[in-house]
Amino acid sequence: MRLPPVLLAAALLMASPAAAAPSAAELQGALAGSWKGALGYRDYQDNKLYELPVQTQVTAIGDGVSVLRVSTFDDGPSVGAVRITTASLFDPKAGTVTSATLRKGRPVEVSTETVNLSAYRDAAHWTLVYERNGPDGDGEARIRITETRDGDSLMSVKEVRPLNPTDAPWAFRDQTRLTRESGQGDRQ
Repeated sequence: MRLPPVLLAAALLMASPAAAAPSAAELQGALAGSWKGALGYRDYQDNKLYELPVQTQVTAIGDGVSVLRVSTFDDGPSVGAVRITTASLFDPKAGTVTSATLRKGRPVEVSTETVNLSAYRDAAHWTLVYERNGPDGDGEARIRITETRDGDSLMSVKEVRPLNPTDAPWAFRDQTRLTRESGQGDRQ
């Protein structure tokens, strides 16, 4: 007995498992290459957004769970070029990422965050959300970073809210807006 083409197609769709979304580590590794854009921060005096040009190099280490980012920006004539190097190790089973951030003149920062894939269309269109508790100003806060890739654009927004009261609103802290430099990495 031969199945009509419509029934055959339906049977094949039901029999084949849906393709799983890549892990956060795989998505981050696919960012390998050169990016340029701006670091944006809110000035607490006038509540305006200010931006500084930034250049970022992303390297996938090759083990499928480690990513290195080196960002360089000019912090004015008295400071000059600032380099921030972040090495991140993803734990897909635990749903976390541990990062060590190095910046000249500052202590090494080590943090562990949960990481969740909140939206996924394809390898070049997704949103990851990172969360952890940590210091913000004079108190402890919940820190959330939402990173959204839209083709060759990448936007990362950091928001915080105090741990007490627990219903405090999220407040914008800073952002990084990047565009993949032409000829770099995947082009989707």
